[in-house]
Amino acid sequence: MATSAVPAPEEQSVSSFPNPPGLLYKFYTDENVRAGLAPKPPPPAKGSYHMYGAPFDTEDAMIRSLEDQGIQRLYPQNHDKRAELKKLNRSILVCFLELLDVLINNPASPARNQKIADLRILFINMHHLINEFRPHQARETLRVIMERQKKQREDMITQVQRATEKARGILKECSETLSQITSSLPPAEGAVGGGAGGRKEEPMDTSQAVGAAGGRLVDDSVHLLTDLQDAELCTLIDSLISGTPP
Repeated sequence: MATSAVPAPEEQSVSSFPNPPGLLYKFYTDENVRAGLAPKPPPPAKGSYHMYGAPFDTEDAMIRSLEDQGIQRLYPQNHDKRAELKKLNRSILVCFLELLDVLINNPASPARNQKIADLRILFINMHHLINEFRPHQARETLRVIMERQKKQREDMITQVQRATEKARGILKECSETLSQITSSLPPAEGAVGGGAGGRKEEPMDTSQAVGAAGGRLVDDSVHLLTDLQDAELCTLIDSLISGTPP
């Protein structure tokens, strides 16, 4: 009696990597964003989780100790990082030469696996020591960034001060020129009668006209200086935001 074969259940493969961006950006179109249909970002992970097949916990320290990871510590708790790194480097070289000697003389010897395990522990200890420099590296990187921003601000302040001094010099020259023009003008004549009905025309005060023109010139120069300062400050802010020098 023939029996029909029962099909085996299909295995579902799970990718350890997220979907390509081509499958995600389509959800964030302008229409979806305006309508509130775009998916919201996932909440921050809390507690324990797995990443690339390794378990992690959000409550763990930034740099976990070797004991917490179940790895043998090859250097004391209170140590000089540079000296211990040099020791580990020499130990790795010696262990590697011993491994080569075992592979040449007796490749099937169980000492080969032991040397490989020793190399693994040595490299993990060295890597852990290097990671202890990360906080120091972060502080130094932050210090360099702040010094660069300080230098950019100082340069921008110097440029603004130079522009201010130049504008003040221009205003001073304008004021002196206006004073010379005013002093060289002839005195105003007396009232002159004439016109229909015996109306008297007031003489034009040339000094007041020149003074008004000079005041307008000063105001225009001040506005120009203000615009220059605003433009320089905007350039400074844009450069600080983008991280590029002005």
